[in-house]
Amino acid sequence: MRVIISVILLALLVQPSVSQKETKKNPFNLDVLNFYSSEGTKSRVDVYVEVPFANLEFKRSKEDKSSYSSKFDLNIEVKDQNGLEIYSNISKEEIKTKETGSQYLSQNSQILSRNLFLPHGDYTVKVSIYEQNTKKTSEEERKITVEDYITPPLSISDVMIVSRLNEKGGKTMITPDVSRNVADIDTFYLFYYIYKNNDDEKVNVSCRITDKDNNEVFTSTETIDIFNGIDFQNQVFMSVTTANLGYGNYTVEITAASKNYNTSIKSSFENQSNDFPLPIKDIDLLIDQLQYIAKDDELSFMRDGKTDAEKQKRFIDFWKKKDPSPLTKRNEVMQEYYRRLMIADERFSTSYIKGWKTDMGMVYIIFGQPDNIDRHPYEMDTKPYEIWDYYNLNRQFVFVDNSGFGDYRLVTPIWDTRFRLNY
Repeated sequence: MRVIISVILLALLVQPSVSQKETKKNPFNLDVLNFYSSEGTKSRVDVYVEVPFANLEFKRSKEDKSSYSSKFDLNIEVKDQNGLEIYSNISKEEIKTKETGSQYLSQNSQILSRNLFLPHGDYTVKVSIYEQNTKKTSEEERKITVEDYITPPLSISDVMIVSRLNEKGGKTMITPDVSRNVADIDTFYLFYYIYKNNDDEKVNVSCRITDKDNNEVFTSTETIDIFNGIDFQNQVFMSVTTANLGYGNYTVEITAASKNYNTSIKSSFENQSNDFPLPIKDIDLLIDQLQYIAKDDELSFMRDGKTDAEKQKRFIDFWKKKDPSPLTKRNEVMQEYYRRLMIADERFSTSYIKGWKTDMGMVYIIFGQPDNIDRHPYEMDTKPYEIWDYYNLNRQFVFVDNSGFGDYRLVTPIWDTRFRLNY
């Protein structure tokens, strides 16, 4: 009989041994977008680089002992389709902060932008960051096509994902979502331009968002006409709520049609969490992995979702309820749970069972790293065994490898509920 234990990782929470730098897929985010320019036969290419504070090494400032700084070189190179370098620039950057707590660092970032003007054609944009404190270089690159927005009678710019809109001095201030990942945003905006170079009076604009299975999840339409300021450049903002979006990749298709002309473009964004050890598409397995923290009725509720999207929503809602700091982007409990689960897979997996399913994996996920491990792998007339001690919890677990193949089992199962820990 297996007893499901609901764990209070928050109470046992320790600073993860895996740092933000180690868990982050990319050290910085890069987005490259193409817009109209008045520079003759050239179009404008906007390069956005977002540097999360958590991925930098901060040192105390020599000038101001109460603040910390991180210095790095930002290098942007552009090559044409023949590999010929046509643009290169290195700038010295510095980020200063008076706070270096993990929560503050994980919630803040610096967005740097550069405007380039390039002839129409295909290019490769390469961005690298050399951090002076760590002597490390990180690189990202994007292949882009610089479009001609002057000649066509109707055209559409690239689509920017905007995380926040603010009005200041009568102007709309935008914050680009450089990562194009909307997982931490309740409402985001699609920002783009319609370029009209014809005599038609109206342009009907429609937006369609589909998931990876081509299911339509969002539609929106609007009309631009001579009475609401139609011009060569027409700025469009479309708001999209994320409440009903499952985790995954999405395609955006924008269509513009006037009386005699039409055109369309495609873009993309994602709704992903870096905290899960598996893609959200593996929702059934992700739910199974909650067995050490979720109650039976909670697991049944998630499993009973009629579609994967419904299961995903219930799964996400489960973790939202466990979030000790719902006003921040981080869910510390969820991050710690999956950190332990991944370590359990790394340390305790055998040729036929994943580490998180083993007895050692279960104990590690529930209670964390033991204070002491007493190993006895090769003693005469004794099967291999280990003793794990948790001094602060006054608990001891004994594991024995009866098969001789590294499958350590608990000598005494966790039957009692006196040590059950709840959120």
